[in-house]
Amino acid sequence: MDALHSTWFWLAVIAAPAILVIGTLARLARREPPVKLPPGVKPLGWDEEDDVSQKLHDGDREPPKH
Repeated sequence: MDALHSTWFWLAVIAAPAILVIGTLARLARREPPVKLPPGVKPLGWDEEDDVSQKLHDGDREPPKH
């Protein structure tokens, strides 16, 4: 009887962190919904897009000062 209890104990000790890690990674892998922006605010484009500079500075008269 003691061997059965110790076996279940070590199985729980090994399985609990593994289940915790798998659950955490599964939650992190989900994609978050987009943020709701106020009316009149346009979302910015991704850096991979070719015409980002045109979208970001469309309508600016002068280049940004850094």
